[in-house]
Amino acid sequence: MFRFAAIWMILLLMPAFPAGATSVSEVTMDEMLQKSQFVFEGRVVAREAKQNSQRRIHTYVTFEIMDVIKGEYTGGSITLRFLGGTVGDVTLAVSDMRLPQEGEHGIYFVESLERMQAHPLFGWSQGHYLVVRDAAGIERVMTNRRLPVTGVKGAAPDQRTAKGREEPQAVSQGVPADLVVSQDAKKDKGLRIDEFKKALHEKMEKLP
Repeated sequence: MFRFAAIWMILLLMPAFPAGATSVSEVTMDEMLQKSQFVFEGRVVAREAKQNSQRRIHTYVTFEIMDVIKGEYTGGSITLRFLGGTVGDVTLAVSDMRLPQEGEHGIYFVESLERMQAHPLFGWSQGHYLVVRDAAGIERVMTNRRLPVTGVKGAAPDQRTAKGREEPQAVSQGVPADLVVSQDAKKDKGLRIDEFKKALHEKMEKLP
């Protein structure tokens, strides 16, 4: 008799989500700052996967809140729920989903504090940044694929045609359209965390 050590459930489309749910539209940093309810710097202090009565698995990630960049929140920690994870021998894997790891330090754009979503961060990977120390001990910002963020462009041009109709949004490549990212993965290439947060605050001041 053969026994399988694990059962892999690869989630491409779930009945509870519209077709193409794992194809994420490209956004801009301006759009994320405007539409995210809560933006914060934090550190992951705990992760726990649970399976509900419908056998759907979610991973609950708890963050220590280190700095609030946008929004209001009482308390020193926050727990966000992500679709997917492993419970016992069962793994639910969601295409293009990268969950925050325990001990991770980062900056997170939370779309809503009330709605339960497959991915609580705005634009999935586009709203998830890592803060890492370089060889000199300087904290720098990287994407969640560990590519250095080297700049934040000004307000993106209005995406409309001459007739005033909105142009179709491109599919996300993992970062906002107005973010400058280096393909050189060296830690000393990224913006310092204070430079990145300053750029975010400057953008927020210009938002309508």
